[in-house]
Amino acid sequence: MEEQNTNTQPQANVLPPVPGAVMALVFSIISLVFCWYFWVPIVGLIFCIVCLVFGILAMKNAKKAMAAFEAAPGQYKQGSFNLAKVAKILGLVGTIVNAVFILLAIIFTIIGGALFSSLGS
Repeated sequence: MEEQNTNTQPQANVLPPVPGAVMALVFSIISLVFCWYFWVPIVGLIFCIVCLVFGILAMKNAKKAMAAFEAAPGQYKQGSFNLAKVAKILGLVGTIVNAVFILLAIIFTIIGGALFSSLGS
């Protein structure tokens, strides 16, 4: 006997995600996760600067992804457009938080250096 394909579900038209949306989301998450080391002298400052760059890149890539979706909305998944919107918001939050943490990291580095030099004398 021959087996017949009983799959009667129609094949859905699978749309690709918006280019750059997932990358923007990853960059925005990186900018928020690794910025919390601001209290470590010098290393925290470096982390905050790197995270600030990731936050700016996340906003830039999210803006490009949103523009690509709005130019041709029928060609991409709606969910990836939502990812781009979330990435833009998280990138903005990450940029603001990292700007504040850079100031705190500078203050903690100065205080840490003053404390360390006072221990030596």
